[in-house]
Amino acid sequence: MDEVFVNPYTVDLEGTYVFPLPEGAAVDKFSLKVDGVPVDGEMLDADEAAGVYRELVRENRDPALLEYVGREAFRCRIYPIPAEGEKRVEISYTEVLPYDGGTVKYEYPLDTERFSVKPLEDVDVTVNIRADGDVKTVYSPSHELDVEMLNDGTGVEARYHAKDAWPDRDLVLYYVLSNVDIAANLITHKPEADDGYFLMLVTPPAAADKTETAKEISFVMDTSGSMAGESIEQVKDALAYYLNRLGERDRFNLITFSETVRRFRETTVPATKSNVKDALDFARAIEAAGGTNINDALLAAVSTPGDAERTSMVVFLTDGKPTVGEKDTLDIIDNVTGANAEDGARLFVFGAGYKVNTDLLDGLSRENGGLTRYVEPGEDIELAVTRFYDKIASPVLSDVEIDWGGGDVYDVYPPETPDVFAGTQLIVMGRYEGGAPSDVTITGARGGENVGYAFVGSEITGSDDDNPFIAPLWAARKIGYLLEEIRLGGEDEELVDAVIALSKEYGIVTPYTSYLVEDTAPKTAGVTYPRTWGGTSGGAAEDRAGWLGGAATFAARDGGGVPAPGWNNVRTDAELSVKESRVIGGMKEVTIAVHGAADGQLRYVGERAFAFENGFWVDLSIGKDRGDYETVEVTFGSDEYFELLASEPRLAEYLALGEQVEVLWGGRLYKITL
Repeated sequence: MDEVFVNPYTVDLEGTYVFPLPEGAAVDKFSLKVDGVPVDGEMLDADEAAGVYRELVRENRDPALLEYVGREAFRCRIYPIPAEGEKRVEISYTEVLPYDGGTVKYEYPLDTERFSVKPLEDVDVTVNIRADGDVKTVYSPSHELDVEMLNDGTGVEARYHAKDAWPDRDLVLYYVLSNVDIAANLITHKPEADDGYFLMLVTPPAAADKTETAKEISFVMDTSGSMAGESIEQVKDALAYYLNRLGERDRFNLITFSETVRRFRETTVPATKSNVKDALDFARAIEAAGGTNINDALLAAVSTPGDAERTSMVVFLTDGKPTVGEKDTLDIIDNVTGANAEDGARLFVFGAGYKVNTDLLDGLSRENGGLTRYVEPGEDIELAVTRFYDKIASPVLSDVEIDWGGGDVYDVYPPETPDVFAGTQLIVMGRYEGGAPSDVTITGARGGENVGYAFVGSEITGSDDDNPFIAPLWAARKIGYLLEEIRLGGEDEELVDAVIALSKEYGIVTPYTSYLVEDTAPKTAGVTYPRTWGGTSGGAAEDRAGWLGGAATFAARDGGGVPAPGWNNVRTDAELSVKESRVIGGMKEVTIAVHGAADGQLRYVGERAFAFENGFWVDLSIGKDRGDYETVEVTFGSDEYFELLASEPRLAEYLALGEQVEVLWGGRLYKITL
């Protein structure tokens, strides 16, 4: 991603850009262009990076900071973006594209460009697709693409072009692959003087063998008030589809819940037409109302005694926001997983609406061997439930084990191999010592029988030692595993140290680390205007100058000219003086000090008004009796100043007024001074 920050104003600014990344993506490069030259970032401890960034800002150098701010999102902070200038940031990342039912999905967050100040003159996107199998179809539901099959048969090129565009949606592209049987693709990377890395993709056919598996399924249906409206109707439609497709050897039960839990029957019953009809009537009669007791509902489902001759499953239909009983995400996951340990039911989650608690639902399915599927309001519910149920109804392989054929393989993620479902893809990453794995055998259960697939030598397609992108992807998987262990068990020092070490070695941003770009060349304090200006003293420009606060710097070339734009739009009674003057590259750079020029001037920030009084921007919501408030005095640019911004980020828009500000916040009067 190549991002350009443009500052149209006449003062230096700090830029902040938050951008999304696909799940599991690894940022492998972050650089800032300083004077047109790319300067690569360095991975540091998060606190250390933030501290160095603050010091560079104080010294008026050119730092940039890339931080982790939450679930698959990163924040880029840049200072300074020079007055009427720009800064350019380049970020590179690698991801493994999701595979679903023979279809691969690619998404690029083009939607973020809608916040541009003006339309983009040209938007050009070219997607090159290379695949070992045949690419059958390329389709975009979001944009009109020109698609061209390459003459050499190696892939497809898809292009999108628009002029004067204001993108309002992400670019989404699907392409369809065909393969006739379960396939394994092993990609390797072997650095010099180090152990190797591998990425193995196990892909069952899109149309899997529908060997009928006897199932025992508990459907858990959320009927709380938060499901009211479209969500409850989506869930009822999904339930009807699932119940009507149960086999004659299947058993089922239906559990509904809001504050309390209700059962259709005390235990599972055969999937006869009569029982299915009664269950549908039971569900249709329920209205969405009340709180959400997810913990008790799932405990009721997994505590039902299982049948050893049937595959045990729980299908959970919800918007996933607990409000009654146990509400802590980690505790709910622990409770359900612990109660499910003996029976080992696979837990599948169908989440409806925009309000889903994805941390909870993903955690429940991951810890209990299942899958999740989310549907948005307005999405084609029939297509979503059909594809989801087709996956879970007939697992291609369960209880999967991988034999690496004697290869010295270690640090494999995920540590426990999950089930392989129809239309999905198993992704395994790891390290190896010596030679790469050559003979791989995958075994598991299918339709009540044990089956195995052996891949020998050339049958494992795609082997190649020159794939450096695999290393950061493997590191991202391991870091993800360690962060999950920290999330579940607390901040163990050894685990945190391991995350930081991996982050620094492979350049992956985590909650404990940040990328820092440091330009070591100091810059002149103040605001530099690349404009000509007649005169070499402040007094000569007094009739055209306006208040800018403190001191401002602009460049002057002998021989006349006009003041920089913005100086003639404010007050003209400024008392100016030359603070500093020097010649740089034929340009005379003059720093002008502005003294007490703007008393009484008003500025509005959000819903508040500020007046300039005696060198301070004063919040007019402060009452006349200042003794009513606790006054906290903070020095501009100090550690306390940045700690205040970190703890109260909404203050930033007020403190951006200048170096001396008085603002009322949280019952306290904050006084920012020099």
